[in-house]
Amino acid sequence: MIVMKLHAKNLIVPILLLLIIVIVGYSRLPARTDVIADYDPWFFYRISEVLWKNNMKMPEWDLLSFFPPGRPFPKTLGYEYFVVIAYKIQSIFFNMEFMKFATYIPIIMSVMSVIPAYFLGKELSNEWGGLATALFIAMSPTFIVVSMGSYMDTDTVVVFYSLLSIFTIFLAMKKKTIPFIAIAILANMAFIYSWWFGWYITTFFLAYIPGFILFRFIESYLRKGRFSSLGSIINELKPMLTPLLSIIIILNVVMFLLGFGTFVDFILGASGFRSGGESLLVNVSVAELQPINIFTKEGFKQVANRVGEFPILLTLFGIPFFVILKFVKKEPVNFEEIFLFMWAAFTFYTILSGVRFSLLFAIAVATSAGYVIGNIIKYFEGSSVVLKSSVYGLLFFFTFLFLSSTLSFALNVGSMGVGGNWLDMLNWLKANADKDAIVSTWWDPGHIIAGYTGLRVHADGAHCGVAECVPYNHNIRIQDMGKILSTSNETEAVSLLKKYMQLSPEQCQEAKDYYKKTFKIDIPEESCKPASEMYFISSADLIGKYTWLNYFGGYRAPVKTPYDFQKTPGICCASTPKTEEGQVSCGEFASQERGVWVWCPWIFQISNIQKDRDGNNVFIYDYSGIKITIIDKQGSIIPIYNNKYLISKIMLYDQNGQPRLFDISNSSSSLEKIGGLLWVQPDYRVLIYLPPEVENSMFIRTFLFNGQGLEHFKLVYSNPEIKLYKIDFN
Repeated sequence: MIVMKLHAKNLIVPILLLLIIVIVGYSRLPARTDVIADYDPWFFYRISEVLWKNNMKMPEWDLLSFFPPGRPFPKTLGYEYFVVIAYKIQSIFFNMEFMKFATYIPIIMSVMSVIPAYFLGKELSNEWGGLATALFIAMSPTFIVVSMGSYMDTDTVVVFYSLLSIFTIFLAMKKKTIPFIAIAILANMAFIYSWWFGWYITTFFLAYIPGFILFRFIESYLRKGRFSSLGSIINELKPMLTPLLSIIIILNVVMFLLGFGTFVDFILGASGFRSGGESLLVNVSVAELQPINIFTKEGFKQVANRVGEFPILLTLFGIPFFVILKFVKKEPVNFEEIFLFMWAAFTFYTILSGVRFSLLFAIAVATSAGYVIGNIIKYFEGSSVVLKSSVYGLLFFFTFLFLSSTLSFALNVGSMGVGGNWLDMLNWLKANADKDAIVSTWWDPGHIIAGYTGLRVHADGAHCGVAECVPYNHNIRIQDMGKILSTSNETEAVSLLKKYMQLSPEQCQEAKDYYKKTFKIDIPEESCKPASEMYFISSADLIGKYTWLNYFGGYRAPVKTPYDFQKTPGICCASTPKTEEGQVSCGEFASQERGVWVWCPWIFQISNIQKDRDGNNVFIYDYSGIKITIIDKQGSIIPIYNNKYLISKIMLYDQNGQPRLFDISNSSSSLEKIGGLLWVQPDYRVLIYLPPEVENSMFIRTFLFNGQGLEHFKLVYSNPEIKLYKIDFN
């Protein structure tokens, strides 16, 4: 009987771990389609496909990205090799297309992340801490969003290898033997080879050493009223320091010899110095890199919603509780508690640079929360049945609440796949564009275009700084595209597009010399040959992004006084920390002198339809309290902004679906008239206000007006979401 009980007890943990694995896999399935989702995942899919088609050997030069002349293929190919090897293994058992299999990769990686999470949590506390760590990270909302089926980005790599790297380092410090040190080195090498910023793990451990020493000084003073000697602290560290420094030193030497740099390169790169000190302009427009004040109620709530409220509360209160408890008992705080505290604090601080870093914080939170749960269970193990049942019951209840809410969240995330209109357009390009054509549009869809059609793109989301892209780096390209879409001058737009058809002989030689010297690459002659034709995409998603197109293109809507805000429903300006000369800054972060933000209420949703006292239809549109009203008065259209201003022009659609322009700039009215144009959707559900500075821009003319009146933009494909043009340079 005793043996049977022991066996039953030993089965509980494996069964619970298996249950977590099943839940994690199940939670990622709803978003999976047979096509890769979103933007960035297409880059990793395309690189994996190139590797697969090229027999596991990566070419040096990528003609599709940032043409002309292209760019070097990435060196960090660990993720892509994993995808190809996994595909080859499954091919033994199943007959599945490469892309379809790739849509399962995020699910596979999410499930794999459960294993190192469990062992790390178990190493730091016990098996219950391991289970909690695995559950909290695998079902963290910020991880769920970037690991759904079809979302083949590197976030799953970050989570899996972060946990594996930290676990193997702790194991090496504990075992202090060569095999475990070697395993830790290999794990960190694999991380860096899969994601160059994987250097952050050993860099943090290195920074932790002086942090640990400082903590011991403060701790000894608080406990004893005097500082411990440096020698005694070093003696305490020495058993762990030898394997840790061995790992760090050998890792840096080996990766340097393999051409992956050292932790110094990582620090310089993370600080922006590696690219010659020139930051990427596009970063100010990336939503997840917008500054966030995590010390405000709203900022903290935003982070808590991403990470999970229960694990973050366990971290913020549980770790300090155990530290205080040690102080009360006059016991030294252990190595693991100091590490977890510093890890959580450091990753929490990184969120100041944007909520994107909440994923790193989630890993630290999950591990810390697992440690707290493991130690609570251990602490109350010898307590009375009533007390133990109460504490364990509360832990189970709140853990179950966390799981139920995050599982519900995962099952309702929905598909982030490429929409039908985009697929139709991409299929048209694939069937009709010449193989040496180049496609130009805003940078977001570049990965999808290159990955799906195999055509070259003028820019994509694989940021390419001054140290990697010659002669046109990301800053140059994004400013040019901003100008192309913002200018009202077709000749200027065509001139800018033409420069991306081919490099001049001088530019070609400059590129050859630079890449030979810097990357030891002989760029192919094809890089300098002209593109055979150019296509230009104007798409609906750019309506919401137009402020940034305008900003990067240098076309600022004038905001000279606060009065400009009051009388213009769509001023569309991107605010900078320092107000431009003669302008009034706008945006919530400008007053805090941090970052760049957008204030652009130019897209209005219908909120109500009423009748006035004469029985005329009154359509009311609202944007956070800013209102536009359209009165259909016996065939006359009267657009009014905030009951104070009459908007001069409005474009509606007749019964045949044809656009009809109403110009009331010369009508008599007691209301003050303001310029610009209202464009109303045929179903009246949405209207867009176009300020005078915007209404004749190339984007508005190519998207809303189908290129009417343009000479060089020939519409070759159109659907409600996308207008595709072939550029005539003659």
